Amino acid sequence: MKQAIIYLLLAAIAFSCDMKKNKEAKPSGFLKIYNENTYSNQYTPLDIEQTSDGGFLILSAAKIEISAFPGVYIMKIDKDGAVQATELLSDIYVSAAPNLVRNGNQYYLVCMDRQNLGTYILEVSESGESDQHAFIDVIQYPLSVELDEASGQLLIQHYNKDDLQTLVTRVSTTGSVSASRAFGIGSGGFDVEQPIIDHLTGNGKKYPFLNGKLSGNTYYFNGFYNYTLSLCMFDFNWDAEDDPAAAQGYRDERCISSVVSMGGNTIATSRYAYGDNFIIPSATVPVTSGSFSTSSDMQGFLIPELIRDAPITLKLMTLNGRSILVYASTTKSSQVVLFAYDAVTNQLIGTKYLGATNPYAMANIVQTTDDGIAVLATTQVAGRFSRIAVFKLGKDELGW
Repeated sequence: MKQAIIYLLLAAIAFSCDMKKNKEAKPSGFLKIYNENTYSNQYTPLDIEQTSDGGFLILSAAKIEISAFPGVYIMKIDKDGAVQATELLSDIYVSAAPNLVRNGNQYYLVCMDRQNLGTYILEVSESGESDQHAFIDVIQYPLSVELDEASGQLLIQHYNKDDLQTLVTRVSTTGSVSASRAFGIGSGGFDVEQPIIDHLTGNGKKYPFLNGKLSGNTYYFNGFYNYTLSLCMFDFNWDAEDDPAAAQGYRDERCISSVVSMGGNTIATSRYAYGDNFIIPSATVPVTSGSFSTSSDMQGFLIPELIRDAPITLKLMTLNGRSILVYASTTKSSQVVLFAYDAVTNQLIGTKYLGATNPYAMANIVQTTDDGIAVLATTQVAGRFSRIAVFKLGKDELGW
């Protein structure tokens, strides 16, 4: 009898210790929806990056009264999702390219001048404060930006409406242009100017404008070329008359929607075609001047649950020592969905759905320093006003 009582006491003590540990253990994830004091303010989140203190910088578009182009809004949150700072930039800054570019502990954004349509480069501190670094009037209508890691410079895709050209320009963070290349859009039956303006104002279809580097001296852009939205490969050192290589789409109806370089001329990607969406963990693209293929040649997995012509964010991450391709998008039931594919075998290893009570739309994702993922999304208040939402997922919640 005495032994039984002793065992019960020991079990109770052990249970209470476990309960205490559980209460003291802080959860690794959170969901935060950021409501503003002004009820009617509207924000469209664009990108999220983690800072060295474990918190996050968030870049968003904001509706402003003075212009059809959206303003630029920056938020800094701490590691638990609490707001530390917010800033709605001066209304001269509009239509930020949807990438917050990180280079070490430095962060940059690229946006447009509201009046003359030139391009600003701003540095954003880890505390969320912005500082103008450069203004380049010859670069107008910036559409996408990425870091050229080899040079530490920015690669900016932009539009020349006078010459009907897409350009990719490599520029330092202080505005010094080191290389630029132009690609003819053409003047056929498909007029790209109004779709581009609608994309920049947020009043029309959002296009998957992308650019970056494949390998060696081969760069790419996903943008308008030769009457269609195509994935084009090129070298800044090619002769001026050399055409790019291209994985062609058809107008703006059959297009590549995400790109990650996997080395050489191999990419991980996704595409949409007439409303359908496909995930393609491995594909090859032409890289020789003037060589062509079509995006429809890229075989992949049809994902019927995604919205029509879905925006898709794709990131290559290392989680639990494993290289994983993470695709993020929006479902027809207004949830954010993450698909994880093994980067070596190209096999699906996990799926995660986020959001239940409110409607959500995916904006962007970033790997966190604790082997988790932060997901930036848009949600709606009263079905009318868009708000910023952040899901922070720990590695235990992912299970990948």
